[in-house]
Amino acid sequence: MKINKIIAKTGLVALIALSCSFGTLQAEEAAKKDTGAIAVPAADTLAELLKLVKADKIRQSSLNKKRVAEFRNARNQQRSLLNQAKAEQKREEDRTKRLKAQYDVNEKKLAELEAAKLLKAGSLGEMVGVVRQVAGDSAARFQRSVVTAQFPNRHQFLEELAQSKVFPEIPAIRKLWVEIQNEMTEQANVVKFTTEIVNREGRKEERTIVRIGGFNLVSNDEYLVFNSGSQDINQLLSQPKGSFVDTIEPYQAASTGVARLAIDPSRGSILTIEVQRESWPERVEKYAGVVGVAIGVVLFFGLLVVLERLIVLTSLKTKMNAQAKSSTPGNNPLGRIMAVYLANKDSDTENLELKLDEAVLKETPRIERGVTIIKVFAAVSPLMGLLGTVTGMIETFQSITLYGAGDPKVMAGGISSALITTVLGIVAALPLILLHAVVSGMAKGLNHMLEEQSTGLIAQHEEEAGA
Repeated sequence: MKINKIIAKTGLVALIALSCSFGTLQAEEAAKKDTGAIAVPAADTLAELLKLVKADKIRQSSLNKKRVAEFRNARNQQRSLLNQAKAEQKREEDRTKRLKAQYDVNEKKLAELEAAKLLKAGSLGEMVGVVRQVAGDSAARFQRSVVTAQFPNRHQFLEELAQSKVFPEIPAIRKLWVEIQNEMTEQANVVKFTTEIVNREGRKEERTIVRIGGFNLVSNDEYLVFNSGSQDINQLLSQPKGSFVDTIEPYQAASTGVARLAIDPSRGSILTIEVQRESWPERVEKYAGVVGVAIGVVLFFGLLVVLERLIVLTSLKTKMNAQAKSSTPGNNPLGRIMAVYLANKDSDTENLELKLDEAVLKETPRIERGVTIIKVFAAVSPLMGLLGTVTGMIETFQSITLYGAGDPKVMAGGISSALITTVLGIVAALPLILLHAVVSGMAKGLNHMLEEQSTGLIAQHEEEAGA
């Protein structure tokens, strides 16, 4: 009975150990797959099972010891690293304290040195400010100066001096004075030099240039401009109108004495404006429009009528003067009057007077033909010009209504272009009015001559009848 109980207990313990062993074996098998260990064979009897349990316990104990040892080693390593980090932190904190203390000492020393420098410098600080200001102003002036076209990159040194934070040295101050003195001297010089320019096509070419002080650059009978932005010499797209360009050639050809030349005192601004200024033919071509063409047509036909009348009336005057000296009637107004007189010489005075008046009235329209047309043309021309101006002003104000009047140049340009037709109308009317007066005077003179001769013939007839 006792033996059976022992066997039963032993079997129970074996089962428990076996179950534990199976769990351990499964874990070990998983670990041995990773480590390459040999798996433990399965047990067939209780004795073998007991051996396996004991062997597994030994192995488990060995693994636990190994793990504990590894954990301790890792802990010791981490503790060592922690100690090293704390030591490094302590060293850095000490270094920070030393550096802060040194920084405070340096700041105090720097303030003392700055105060000592200001005390020793005295008024030199103001002088440095003046030097920098003069250098900055001179750099801006030199960059725009025409003299820089001959001596490029002068302003770079002055810009560096103006922006420098250090105390300027004596050579730098002396060089500043030399550059300013050189600029003043070159302003009064007229020199020739060879350099590259940018032509109208945008390509560079070498030219011999004449610099007139600090005002203008001329070459090959034309003005050039200095571009302060790109520091290049540019050829103008077109030259100024009028007599400006006419003075360049004789000026360049002159070697001694005084030569006349138009200069730009604004150093390029006025020259640029003059280039943009439109000549009267350009304005007429651009702004005259249909009304301008109509005014031109009126002027053309008016001049044709004037020319025809001048030729005809001059011819008639010559013939009538010759007829006044001849007793034989010719083919002219006075000759025809004399022919009427001779045909009615035997009539009484009243009848002869009526005949002569009728003949004079017939000749008057032929003499005064076209005079009224000239007067009409002279009156219509300014009215047509006014019409063109009114329509141009309407268009200008419509543009202002649509786009606003932010730019005064737009309104001024529109009004200027609108007034072109008024100018054309007046220009057409003035010669027509003057020529109308001339033609009208000639016609009246011829009519007066006819009336005078007619009256003389009547008086002669009356005398002959009374005798």
